[in-house]
Amino acid sequence: MESMTYAARILGVFPVTSSSHQIVYRAVMKELALRGHELVVITPYPMRDPSIKNYTEIDVSFMNKAWQNRFNFAEGRSGKETSHEMMANHQDFGGLLCELMLSHPQVKELILSQENDQHFDLIFLEMVTTPGIFGFIHRFPVPSIGIASLPAFGINYDSVGNPNLPAYAPDVFLPYSDRMTFFERMHSMFFLIWFKYYFYYTVIPTQDAIARRHFGESMPYLGDLHFKPSMLFVTTDFIFHSPRPNVPAVVQLSGLHINSPKPLPKDLKDFMDNAPEGVIYFSLGSNVRSDTMDAQKRQIFLEVFSELPRYHVLWKWESDSLPGQPKNVKLAKWLPQQDVLRHPKVKVFITQGGLQSLEEVITMGVPLIGIPFFADQDFNVKRIVERGIGLKIEFTDVTKESALKSLKNIIYDNSFRENIKRISVLREDMPDKPLERAVWWTEYVLRHKGAPHLRTAAVDMPWYQFLLLDVIAFLLMTAITVLLVFLVDGVRNKTGAPHLRTAAVDMPWYQCLLLDVIALLLLTAITVLLVLYLFIRKLHHSIRSFIGKKKKLE
Repeated sequence: MESMTYAARILGVFPVTSSSHQIVYRAVMKELALRGHELVVITPYPMRDPSIKNYTEIDVSFMNKAWQNRFNFAEGRSGKETSHEMMANHQDFGGLLCELMLSHPQVKELILSQENDQHFDLIFLEMVTTPGIFGFIHRFPVPSIGIASLPAFGINYDSVGNPNLPAYAPDVFLPYSDRMTFFERMHSMFFLIWFKYYFYYTVIPTQDAIARRHFGESMPYLGDLHFKPSMLFVTTDFIFHSPRPNVPAVVQLSGLHINSPKPLPKDLKDFMDNAPEGVIYFSLGSNVRSDTMDAQKRQIFLEVFSELPRYHVLWKWESDSLPGQPKNVKLAKWLPQQDVLRHPKVKVFITQGGLQSLEEVITMGVPLIGIPFFADQDFNVKRIVERGIGLKIEFTDVTKESALKSLKNIIYDNSFRENIKRISVLREDMPDKPLERAVWWTEYVLRHKGAPHLRTAAVDMPWYQFLLLDVIAFLLMTAITVLLVFLVDGVRNKTGAPHLRTAAVDMPWYQCLLLDVIALLLLTAITVLLVLYLFIRKLHHSIRSFIGKKKKLE
């Protein structure tokens, strides 16, 4: 007999100032509201749909200006920002977002409200760069679900005890596949160690101080609240992303924001219908503005599109005009991307490689060219090339010849379209839709009051037990004890029949105990650890210096 889930009051806290990420959270929140639950959502991109009466939004869109002022991704790509600098920069910005959001009058009113005025049955918390929002778990002590709008970081998996596997599951800020070389695996391991150190010893203490200013000194340490979520929703799958083991508290929801088809505006439909050979769709997403690329790069694309006059080009361009715009190019500041990609004449999608765009293009079965700029985009574009569904263009090295060659390869080589159609079929062959899955597991957590039976013991285990260091220490002590016994036995054999004499009798005591070997191993280990420590420390300080310089420039 199926247990009932009654209408619940749910709080959603989503500070990230990126519309492409917010559409993921919005899809889940809206569907829960349509199921009869009452929603209160803190977001910088409010839906503003008065037809949904049980949906209240706290508009923090003023934070979007801080994001736009902080990042110019086209310029950052040209500056060759490293994975470590990029990660630290975004995590540092997360502290600013926390402070801005928690200082908003309506958010402060919510935090300071009396218990009888505001109560919730469940909290959704965005898990990207703002752990400070976990103070809401202290303010409203109810079950919570973490949700990530991109493949989760290692520290996100920590919150529910999911294993980190740097040998074949690299962090999303690294441009590696699940089959890495020795040095890639080493980099993957070092990056995970560095990021955990940086997160737990820099990000958490910094945002803990921010959270305490707003939630009060009685709040538990933020590092403890980080491990409170009952479940983690991630927008990945085992088709496009590589298979990896997950604990039951991790739910994969790739493509949950995909909408039902809608008719295109007439002018857009006519432009696409009338393309003699097909349509090239060019959009760098919601965070990378095409109009911020330098004049040289812009001219390259204009010349490439001019040489393909029988193809119509639909370009998401954020300014009112484009000097030198060819006749076959149509500009728009915003486009209904999912419905554009559904049009049968679209031959190729030129994208920055954002996860939501990739989920859409795979669903629609359109091959693509990836031009990665930041965050998980290098990781995603690496997958595109490996799966044979598209090609990569490096923005800093793009030329007219390389761009034109890539476009022609995608258009005329049917293998790209065949591969993406095959992956699309595999992704659709599931027992349920991702949005249905998200709602079911949300209501499961509500029905079972946080579902503590899904909580793995790893969440509550000391790190030395999780790494089996206590077991290793015990085995080492046992081995030393056995060696001592053999030493004593060797001394006893000094007398008596010489043919029964062991080599231990004539061996120096330190060799018998393998102390020379152990000393060498310890010396090697200490040297390696010292080098690692100095490397991580230097890297940590250089990143903090890098962020400080950026702040001064701002």
